Amino acid sequence: MQTTKSLFKCPSVVLARFQGAPGCIPWGVVNTYLNDYLSTNRGMTVEGATLIILIFGVGNGAGVTFGGIGSTYLYSNYGPRYPSLFSGCAAILGCFPMWFMLNYNFNSGNGNNGIDNGEASGSLLIFILISLLAGVLSGITGPIVKSTLQNVTLPQMRGQAFALLNTFDDFGRGLGPAFVAWMIENMGGRQKAFNIGVGGWIFCGILNGMLFWTVEKDEENVRSAVESMLIQHKDCISTGGFVEEESLEEKSSLHQDWSVKDNSVSILDILEVSRFT
Repeated sequence: MQTTKSLFKCPSVVLARFQGAPGCIPWGVVNTYLNDYLSTNRGMTVEGATLIILIFGVGNGAGVTFGGIGSTYLYSNYGPRYPSLFSGCAAILGCFPMWFMLNYNFNSGNGNNGIDNGEASGSLLIFILISLLAGVLSGITGPIVKSTLQNVTLPQMRGQAFALLNTFDDFGRGLGPAFVAWMIENMGGRQKAFNIGVGGWIFCGILNGMLFWTVEKDEENVRSAVESMLIQHKDCISTGGFVEEESLEEKSSLHQDWSVKDNSVSILDILEVSRFT
C-alpha cells in the first residue's frame, strides 16, 4: 500500500495510468461491435467486415513497432518529452480514420451487391487503407506509455507499477464494451454512440501530451536516486553488502517515498540499479 501511494505521488505515473481510461471506450467499439456494425449498419458483407477488422489488427501491430522505433529515435535525439507528444498526437489523429469507417456508407451508389461489383471493390480498397491507417495510429501509444512508465519509476517499484497498469488495462477491457452498450441505449443508436465513444482517444491523447511537461523532471528525479544508490555501492562493498540509506531517502523524496525493508540496500538491489543505468 505504501508503494502504491508513493507511485501516485509522481505526476507522470498518474498520467500514464489514467490516459488509458478514456481509451477503453473506442477499444470497446472496435473489439466488440465494429464487425457487426459494418455489416449490419454500413452495408458491408460479413466477409468484407471481417477483412476490415483483420487489416486493422495488422495495422495495430505495425503501429506498435513504429511507435517503439519512433519513440527511441525521438528520445535519443530530442530528449524524453517528445515521445509522449508523439503518442498523444497519434491517439488524437487515430479518431479521424475511425470516424470515416463509422460513417461511410459502403453501399452508397453501389447497390446492394456488397463487394460483388467493381465500384464496391474500390470502396473496399479505400476501407482497407483507412482501416490500416486507423490500426497504425491506435498502436503507437502503447509501447511509449510503457517505456515512459519504466523510466519514471524506481527499479524496486516497477513490478508493482506494471501490475497496476495491467490491472487498469484488464478492467478497461471489461468496462469499455459495457459502457458502450450503455451509450447505445441512451444516445439514440449505435452510430451516434460509436462516434462519441471514439472521441475517447482525444482525451487519451491529451493526457499523453501532458506528459510533455512532467516526464523530464520525473526521469531526472529517478536518475538522481539511482546515481545515489550507485554511490552507496562503494560503501556497500566495504561493509559486507549492506549500507544505511538515510541520505538516499532524502535525495529521492522529491520523486517517491520509497524504502527498503530494514532500512538497508542489499547487493541484489544494487545489481538491479546497475541494469537501469
